[in-house]
Amino acid sequence: MRRSYYNKWKRIKRHLVALWRYATFYRLVNLVIVEMERMLGKTRLRGLPYILVVDPLNICNLKCPFCPTGQGTLPLKPGRMIFDEFKNLIDMTASHAIKLILYNWGEPFLHKDIVSMIRYAHQKRLATAISSHLNNLPPGCSAEDLVLSGLDDLIVSCDGLTQQSYEHYRKGGELSRVVQNIQSIVQAKRRLKRHSPVIEFQFLVFAHNEHEVPHVEEFGKKLGVDCVRLAKPYVNRESDEVKLPQNPDYVRSEYLKKGIPLSVHADIFNPLADRNLCVSLFQPPLQCFWPWRALVINWNGEVDPCCGKNYFGSFGNVFQKPLHEIWNNSLFQYARGWIKARVRNDPSFRIVCRGCPGYES
Repeated sequence: MRRSYYNKWKRIKRHLVALWRYATFYRLVNLVIVEMERMLGKTRLRGLPYILVVDPLNICNLKCPFCPTGQGTLPLKPGRMIFDEFKNLIDMTASHAIKLILYNWGEPFLHKDIVSMIRYAHQKRLATAISSHLNNLPPGCSAEDLVLSGLDDLIVSCDGLTQQSYEHYRKGGELSRVVQNIQSIVQAKRRLKRHSPVIEFQFLVFAHNEHEVPHVEEFGKKLGVDCVRLAKPYVNRESDEVKLPQNPDYVRSEYLKKGIPLSVHADIFNPLADRNLCVSLFQPPLQCFWPWRALVINWNGEVDPCCGKNYFGSFGNVFQKPLHEIWNNSLFQYARGWIKARVRNDPSFRIVCRGCPGYES
């Protein structure tokens, strides 16, 4: 448990460092306004999102069983964001945003302009983060290029310490390539005398790899990563292919609640689940910060209220409407009101928040 707190503190420290490096007076004022409005349960906001989640593409070369991208079940068609549109988006939001998360549904290192995107955001004084399976580096780029891009945080998703356990979930991936690419980036950081990107080795704990948990930290230490995280996965509880671990410390809280049918998980893995049942099981108020702090933007400019799979349509498109209009439209205001239990259950608002158990980081 002490080790868990240690790694959690390392992650908190990264956020504080980003705030110290990239916050301006206006960004800090905006952050304070956002947090006050969140605590007060405001639905129409003066503050603007200080976290941007921009998905440069929703394409991946692995076939992970519970990932809708790998399984081809994403509601949004596959595509890539154009670099010029990305620059316009950053120009539009750089005054108030502090952190840019350059991933959601796709493998970001498959985008040919990803390093240019990182560089541009860095020039605009935004903290940048990427999560990758790291079976490949960006097209035409070396480890040195990645280190010199200004990337602040690199999360490496690696859920096995042997090829057998790794490919059980990361189907199509090769552990040896991941190890080689981590080592290349670590060595480049040392050669260039850089502290960033901070590399987090993230290990999703399932039943098939739970026996490796005691060895994960040592594995990461030998590779030279900065932090190791044991993460709780989202799963399809009806699946026989990949199962939850035995230790409840590595299981998301909604899976531990009694009386919830296996077919129900906030409609994330089962869009045909009984909507009324989901709503009755997960009543507000809910634990969630998303529609106050963050804006999630897909490759085509469509806006979602959070990083979850959205079957019910976007909240707007930043390539077509001004951000401030989308941020306080009726869908966002209803979502905030629902989370804080300040609006009635209105089925006419077809949003992913209704029926969601909330967000557990």
